[in-house]
Amino acid sequence: MITSELGLGTTADFVYRTMLRRVRWRFSDLVRELGWDEIGTREIVGDLRTLGFLVGSADDASAVRAVEPRMALPVLAARRLKDGPRGGVPGAAAVDRFVSAHERASDAVSGRREGVGFDDLAVVVERFAAAATREVLVIVPTYSPGSYEFSPLIAEAVHRRGAQFRCVWSDDFTMSPAIVPHARWLAERGMSARTTAGPCVRVVIVDGATALVVNREMRMEVVHGPRAVEPLHRTATALWAQGRPAHDAVAGTPVDAPRERYEIVLRLLAEGLTDDAVANRIGVSVRTVRNDVASAMAGMDARSRFQAGVRAAQLGLL
Repeated sequence: MITSELGLGTTADFVYRTMLRRVRWRFSDLVRELGWDEIGTREIVGDLRTLGFLVGSADDASAVRAVEPRMALPVLAARRLKDGPRGGVPGAAAVDRFVSAHERASDAVSGRREGVGFDDLAVVVERFAAAATREVLVIVPTYSPGSYEFSPLIAEAVHRRGAQFRCVWSDDFTMSPAIVPHARWLAERGMSARTTAGPCVRVVIVDGATALVVNREMRMEVVHGPRAVEPLHRTATALWAQGRPAHDAVAGTPVDAPRERYEIVLRLLAEGLTDDAVANRIGVSVRTVRNDVASAMAGMDARSRFQAGVRAAQLGLL
């Protein structure tokens, strides 16, 4: 199979680029746009969904949407890294070129917009969350199936980068059958959700410096700068403090599950730790660390341990 510079097949690459032109696509519209047969198109769409490049629309149950490049490409890199040298991890320069050419959120990251949908909001949140370094705090007053607030892709991307992911949910919907599995999923990965009676607007705060605020009429406002965001962050933190852990209501939920070892090894490589130091830090043998290092270097096409860690950081894996 001929691959693109991103490590996708050229056909899948073309479909993903096409789907980034709109917020969402119904399958029939995509088939018409591409001029392909339904069976071949459905197969490519299925592959892209499996790879994390496409997800179901939160606004139209019959449609799918393309995940923002800043979010999707590190997911691909993480998957390919697990496959070893045969995985074909995309290069950092190729990722930067693709993001520059196809990122859709550039016209929606400041000021206000009226009457937005959840898919529009997801585009903005994915871009912000993909760059988080310390924390993403999400306030959710009402449950909407498929919304960005319950996206495993976003939560995992934040967690992978070593940032904290916290949610505050309304008491009104946390025990719905759709919410309980997500609460368990978060708890299994050491991420936190709490419930409270207080939320009245949707808020996403990233690193205390950027915030997305959505009112009941679905008017979106993006706020930039620590000084402007600080009152929102203070209120959100107070809601968090008064909430109770959501996983308390989920019997048997395990918590504090470790991150995948290879991700931890990559992070420690980027910090310049020796094999012995890495082994002591994560509680495995030096031989195990050396095997992980060799696999990481091969998967990242790196000539040194440090380069492998740096390249992983450039790709958004850390």
